[in-house]
Amino acid sequence: MSGVVNKIKYAMSLRTPQEEALSYLDAVSTHCDYKHDDKEAIEAEASEYSENNRKVRTKFDFPSFCFAMATGIGKTRLMGASIYYLYKTKGYKHFFILAPGNTIYDKLRKESNPSHPKYIFKGLESEMGRPRVWDGENYDQYPVKYEQGSFFVDHTSEIQLFIFNIGKIFNSKTDTQFNFHKFKETLGASFADVLAQFDDLVICMDEAHRYYAPASMKAINYLKPILGLEFTATPKFLSNVIYSYDVARGAAEGYLKIPVVMGRSNIAGYSQDDIEEMKIRDGLTLHEHRKSVLREYCASDELDYVKPIVLIACKDTDHAKKIRGLIDSDAFMQGKYKGKVIEIHSKQTGEESEENISLLLSIESAVNPIEIVLHVYKLKEGWDVNNLFTIIPLNAAKSDILAMQTIGRGVRLPFGEQTGNEDLDTLDIVAHDNYRELVDEIRNSDIFRYRDLDKTGVEDSESVDVSSTFEEGQLSYIDEAITSAGVKSFEQMRNPQTQHEIYQAYVKNFMASQQKNRKSDDLSQRRLFDIAPEAMQTVETYAPQNPGTDSVPTTPETQSGKRPMTPEEFTKTVAEYSARAISVPKILVQTTSKVKFNRFEVKRTIQDFEIATAKIERFDAINQHLLTVVDAQALEVDDAKNTLACMLLDSISELSYDDADFIIDVVEQYLCQIPGDEEEKKKIVRRYAGLIVNDIKKQIYGHMDRKTQDVHIVQKDLIVFRKFVKNVKRDGQVRYDKPFTDKSNIKKYLFTGYRKSYYPANAFDSDTERLFSIILEEDPDVIHWIKPPLNQLGLFWKAGQQYNPDFLVETTTGKYMVEVKALNEVNNEEVVSKAREGIRWCNFASTADSDHKTWEFRLISDDNIHLGNTCKYTLGTAHLIKEED
Repeated sequence: MSGVVNKIKYAMSLRTPQEEALSYLDAVSTHCDYKHDDKEAIEAEASEYSENNRKVRTKFDFPSFCFAMATGIGKTRLMGASIYYLYKTKGYKHFFILAPGNTIYDKLRKESNPSHPKYIFKGLESEMGRPRVWDGENYDQYPVKYEQGSFFVDHTSEIQLFIFNIGKIFNSKTDTQFNFHKFKETLGASFADVLAQFDDLVICMDEAHRYYAPASMKAINYLKPILGLEFTATPKFLSNVIYSYDVARGAAEGYLKIPVVMGRSNIAGYSQDDIEEMKIRDGLTLHEHRKSVLREYCASDELDYVKPIVLIACKDTDHAKKIRGLIDSDAFMQGKYKGKVIEIHSKQTGEESEENISLLLSIESAVNPIEIVLHVYKLKEGWDVNNLFTIIPLNAAKSDILAMQTIGRGVRLPFGEQTGNEDLDTLDIVAHDNYRELVDEIRNSDIFRYRDLDKTGVEDSESVDVSSTFEEGQLSYIDEAITSAGVKSFEQMRNPQTQHEIYQAYVKNFMASQQKNRKSDDLSQRRLFDIAPEAMQTVETYAPQNPGTDSVPTTPETQSGKRPMTPEEFTKTVAEYSARAISVPKILVQTTSKVKFNRFEVKRTIQDFEIATAKIERFDAINQHLLTVVDAQALEVDDAKNTLACMLLDSISELSYDDADFIIDVVEQYLCQIPGDEEEKKKIVRRYAGLIVNDIKKQIYGHMDRKTQDVHIVQKDLIVFRKFVKNVKRDGQVRYDKPFTDKSNIKKYLFTGYRKSYYPANAFDSDTERLFSIILEEDPDVIHWIKPPLNQLGLFWKAGQQYNPDFLVETTTGKYMVEVKALNEVNNEEVVSKAREGIRWCNFASTADSDHKTWEFRLISDDNIHLGNTCKYTLGTAHLIKEED
């Protein structure tokens, strides 16, 4: 990899396929002069240096190389990297970017702006400045003059981008060339002729397979570019592909979703309409399941909710209208999708088309109500979304179902990388009427997986929000109020004066937040489809009626966070909340090292230093004999002691200026053991400083004491645990103390009815955990307990990964962090590592606990959890965790 490619890779954070593609362009370009070499010579070099030494032949009049990149890998970012590479290595400044239609054209124009989050040159801003951009809207203002048969162009050191779609330079219906081929008085010529005059014009063709019709090629050839770069997932020809990266590799390497063909085979006897409805219902069942999984995943990782969408491919516009009539009705699935469906097809015009296009472009937004898109072969390139999870092709042939153009709409990953959760990393394609044939075709495919709905259906599930006594809409204000009031224990919250202080802070926080929202969210400036239905309700700002009092007007919607609670509501809720909560501090545990440098006797282990003066010799090369020998001027340092001291300080990271006395001492000891006077030592240090410093370093490290210890930072005195989201099967909410038999599927259930738990309902990973929760509920010595949700405790067991223990328990005498594991897992390396971090956390939590209770860690195996035993007895069976060696 060349230095330029390496620099671009790090600056732009290129993915592996983008980096590899750029490296092949570099390998070819290093051996070519595109301005002067002829096409055949360039193609010969490209053949030698392309991927797999593919023989390269170009259909255009100029050399043009194709990057066959799977949709979702980042072709536009590769285009930006390639443009900068040619600018940096070849000095080319003029780049014509061709798009196939208005959607991609508009997208590329937006992404040429440095303020856009997907800026085409993102990461290179400081390297290249801001390129000049000319497009179909402003090209007639280009700074060029035509005088006496010659062009005079405004020369610039900046990159110039010319962004056009094929319809702006060529009209396929009338078989005419460039719309910008006509004479422009402002230019003194046609813009096509202006472009053709540049000796460094490079054309970048997005979705390049769209430009191989003879008339299109003729229009492109007219521009006389010196080089073409083609970017597409489906190349028209393979003869000029210098690098390829397909969906199979993208899915295997974690850059794309994995396509899954799903279907039923027992559909004999059903009419075509029945099969279509069956496919739609099955697809929407998958969709609802995925909605629940996404809500749970996003809530646990504190991510913005990713709303999944469904794409239904219809035969024609009448078919699309019929399908919409089915889905967008009160009768279909209890009207669940009424108002959540749009049609996209070429026959739409006027306001309907504009509104639907707007909805389509904002469909990734969670406040956009659309969940189902019906299309009639109109969604091709340019519709780049990462939240398409289900495709339902109706009445499609096998080849259409497996077509990469269709699948490509849904392979982008919503979180930028695969999560390890199959529901989030796959794209479902529902194909009942072709299912068996498709399975035979893809059984050994590297790209597709398949799932038989005859054998394994999609379980009906629902997403459940579980909160403490406070609703989530109020809890954030309460949390801020507790912190600002300086409350460190929930025990304090039972004090009326403390409740009054918290309430005052709560109302102040609520009002400030509402005022901020009113300023930042001017509803009158937003379009209907940009606003969630609940946000359409007017939000009023409430304030105390009389200054100095706690009185506030009461309205409905208290718990939803639309108005503050009254003092009475607040007092009642606080009492209930503090009766369930455990006072838990948020603690960051860090490992630090303290170094002590002890004085020692330094030894000179280098035996001899050569101090002889170097000689300058003059040699007669013709007569082969030495003429004269002259002493060379010896190099020396200004101050031997200072030179060595500074070098030691720079080379040993543990040393600082505070250790100056120690550094000077070891240097002086060493210099005393070097023979000769000060002048000789200056020369020796100039010549041997590196060796001397390494000699001293080894001895310093040998006499250095390093003490490693854990320190902690109390980030927050009191954690207010927020809601968690659980995806459960229908009818999957059951009483915790009722007999339970479906133990293998326990993760699909939510257990209710708890009195001592922080949450009234809890979810478990094993039945042993459920049994332990019963022990906690029944033991009178247990005051409270909590099953902490993911990523809210703030305990890290390794870089970037939080540890969520199974239980936090408070008894009358102490507090415990409890982990429940199968007996065969208690010595697992990961379990032990997490346990050690838990022990460290408990040690520090004991010193910070405002209730003055000691925290202890307990690792309990499943064989020691039995109903009827007390909590104290069960905790007493915990496994001993050995200290690290």
